[in-house]
Amino acid sequence: MTNNPFKVYAQENRAFEKPLFFFHVVAQGGVHSSRPRNLEAQYGKNNYRIYLVGSDSANDLIKDVLNQHSRVKNDVDYLSLHQLLSSKLWSNKVTYSELLMHSVDLGLSKEEVISSYIRMSRTDSDLFPDFIQLITDDSKHEFTNTILDSYLGSQWHVPILCSMLCGVSEDNDKSDHWSSMLVEWQRNNAYMPMITPSFGLSRDYDEFILGCAPQLICLCVVLSSNKGEFQSDLIEALEESLDKVGICWAGLNTAIYLLHISAALELSTTYKKAKFYLEEFKDISETNIYEPPSVVSVMEGEFDDYFNHGNGLAIPSMESFAISCVKQYQNNSCDLESLVLKALDDDSYIYEWSNDLLGSLWTRIANKAFKRN
Repeated sequence: MTNNPFKVYAQENRAFEKPLFFFHVVAQGGVHSSRPRNLEAQYGKNNYRIYLVGSDSANDLIKDVLNQHSRVKNDVDYLSLHQLLSSKLWSNKVTYSELLMHSVDLGLSKEEVISSYIRMSRTDSDLFPDFIQLITDDSKHEFTNTILDSYLGSQWHVPILCSMLCGVSEDNDKSDHWSSMLVEWQRNNAYMPMITPSFGLSRDYDEFILGCAPQLICLCVVLSSNKGEFQSDLIEALEESLDKVGICWAGLNTAIYLLHISAALELSTTYKKAKFYLEEFKDISETNIYEPPSVVSVMEGEFDDYFNHGNGLAIPSMESFAISCVKQYQNNSCDLESLVLKALDDDSYIYEWSNDLLGSLWTRIANKAFKRN
């Protein structure tokens, strides 16, 4: 052991460039051995450490390596680091969640922190509290470091994250804060609300409003655990969509999700509006009302691609509809952590999420409303 530092420090600096950081890792040996202390006394005047693996110093080892790494590079692969530190080799020696957050505190790969934590949390729920803390901090800077690749994550992460933070907050003032932030995001765009049926602006936006916005709004209602006041703003956007599109198949997706959301939240006026719309259309199967599509393309698809024909439609009262839905979805509750992480990270999820959305709506949101009554 004692000869190794000489290989570095005894040579002339013209022949051998001295490292920024030099250390020994002691894999085994007596706990009370004097050798590590003697080494530190001999070489401690240099940038030098000794780490005894098997003791608490393993955490210090990784932290110091990251500190030195940050002096020469400002990035790190969080996914690979997590995979390494949570492996059998290191998991019982270090607190990997602490070390990952240490990398964050060093400012390494700032723009990849949030997206990395979303992906890591999908397979490691122990990291979810840190994810909550990270997006809470980023919200103070208008989510500038929340840079995601997925469709929902890149375009609509603000309402998703705000509604989730509203739901997980145990303090009413905090829930109101996140609800207000979502309302401000929705209302304070320069020209129009963020989610609104301003048809004709672009093909993609029209597709979103009619084919995906109802599901997104359902997601936000579910994630909020029915806290806050933002729901009325988003539900209003669904009502306006029905008014503008008129009675046609393109409005069915909106009407069906408005029906479910209204019944779960016990909003009789909007329930009647959605009920009237669907009964006026008539030619749709009752099955589609209880089991709506996950996403609809009104530009490229047709009615037969998403719905089945029916012979007239009679939708029950809000109370009867709610009872039927609670019974149908009673075993389909989805873990909310999984729901939000997949929505933010997985582009394919919007093609299969209707059962998770409605299962969570009817088992979590509706049941709370019924219990209050």
